[in-house]
Amino acid sequence: MSRARGFTIVELITVVVLLGILSMVAVSRMVKPSAFAPGMVAQAIVAEARIAQQRAASRGDALVTLTVDQLGSDWRLVLSTDVDGVLRTQLLEVGNTAVQAHSGGAAATLDSATALRVDFDAEGNLATVLIGGVAGQPTTGVAMTINGDSDRDVCIYPTGYATQAACA
Repeated sequence: MSRARGFTIVELITVVVLLGILSMVAVSRMVKPSAFAPGMVAQAIVAEARIAQQRAASRGDALVTLTVDQLGSDWRLVLSTDVDGVLRTQLLEVGNTAVQAHSGGAAATLDSATALRVDFDAEGNLATVLIGGVAGQPTTGVAMTINGDSDRDVCIYPTGYATQAACA
């Protein structure tokens, strides 16, 4: 009686796991870390905008402001209110990124001299949008494109909701 030749299930699973580990190591060595920088900036802006919207809606007695600008090569996100002042500041140490913002007729590339300021009212909606000191239109929201080794879009809708996608 001849016995069938082949691989056991344990051997096959071991090979698949080893191939997976090797492919993860190979891909991580091929992709530059700077390729992730635009995604990190986009995620941070969305997170801070959502926190600002939630603060504005829960407080009800204060205008909550999110300011995005550049401090050297770092991106600075500042959350503040007209009652309490600065609540939190986040510095993102990522290079090789540029943020372009537009709202209505206002548009600019953000840097240390050109900031994006978004005010949220007591309902969490956009109240004011300033891009480099030029008034945008809160009724159209704010669209941002973060450029670098890859590109990411961020949209803050007039309702104050922020998402990592292009504005519709």
